[in-house]
Amino acid sequence: MNGSATTTPLPTASAWQAAAQHHAELFEPLDPGARVALIARSMPSTMLLWEAGAAGLQARTEAFGGYSACGADIALAADDEALSTIRAAQAPRLFEVLREGIRSGHIVCYMLRRRCVLEQRGYDELLDALGFAFMGACR
Repeated sequence: MNGSATTTPLPTASAWQAAAQHHAELFEPLDPGARVALIARSMPSTMLLWEAGAAGLQARTEAFGGYSACGADIALAADDEALSTIRAAQAPRLFEVLREGIRSGHIVCYMLRRRCVLEQRGYDELLDALGFAFMGACR
C-alpha cells in the first residue's frame, strides 16, 4: 500500500476471485444473486463482493452505502490487521484466515438475511467454512 487516498485495504478482485475458485465447492450451491461482501472498517466506502450468477461466481468491487443498502446476504467487516492477513493469505488458506478473524473479533460477520433465507439460498457449506454451523430445521 502506498498510502494514497485511492488505495484500499481490501484485497484485489482478482485475488478474491482466485480464492473463490479454489473453494468452488462452497459457492456452487449458492442461488444466483447471492452476495457476500467484505468491507474495510477503516474505509467503508467500498466493498469487495462475491456474487453468484448464472455464469458462476464473480468477484468485484462496488460502492458501499451501508449494510441495509448493500444488497449482500452476508457482510464481513474486517479491521486493518485482519485485512493485512487476508491479503497475505494464499487461496487455500483463505477460509482458515476468515474463521480465525471472526473468532478473534478482527472480522465481524453480519448475516443480513434470516437464517432460513440463507439456508434456502445455499449458504450452509459456506457458513460452515466460516465457522457457523446451523442445526435443526428452520421453521
